[in-house]
Amino acid sequence: MASFLFWFTLCPASQRQEVVDFEKLDESAAAFQGHDVGFCCLGTTRGKAGADGLIRVDRDYVYHSARLAKAGGCRHFVLLSAMGANPSSRFFLMQVKAEAESRVKTVRFDRCSIFRPALLLCDRQESRPAEWIARQVLGAVAYVFPTFCSVSTVTVARAMVNNVVMPGPDNQKVEILENADIHALGNIK
Repeated sequence: MASFLFWFTLCPASQRQEVVDFEKLDESAAAFQGHDVGFCCLGTTRGKAGADGLIRVDRDYVYHSARLAKAGGCRHFVLLSAMGANPSSRFFLMQVKAEAESRVKTVRFDRCSIFRPALLLCDRQESRPAEWIARQVLGAVAYVFPTFCSVSTVTVARAMVNNVVMPGPDNQKVEILENADIHALGNIK
């Protein structure tokens, strides 16, 4: 299963995209070398990958990527998780996301920013009927309470970049940004 991994340093001239095989991630360790910041937005669905595949992608690949990034010199790791991530959740995905967060925290980056967005709003090429229904139902709620239950992927991306260029909270190595925080940070121009 090949996927794209995008890492960058704060120098725009050194941006690059690497294609890695997550099943053989150690063979791509060089792609994780020499970066100040790592963004990890890995994820799949249970319907697409099954329960074991979801665990492999959303927890194991994430953790392995974090370890390689740390070994390669990454100081700030930015992880996209999910609203409701909790090891005691009755939802399987939220348990897996919580496990991933917990494992990434053990890597002990100088700074780790965990983003927990609500329903991601974007145009998808694949069909996700349940998500489409949720977007329709929650659309009215989002109109009245825009930071409550959804966020656009563009806003999340802006928030992640803004987070990187702003100083982190004093004496706090791990910061968790919930959906309202993401909206606020993503709307800074």
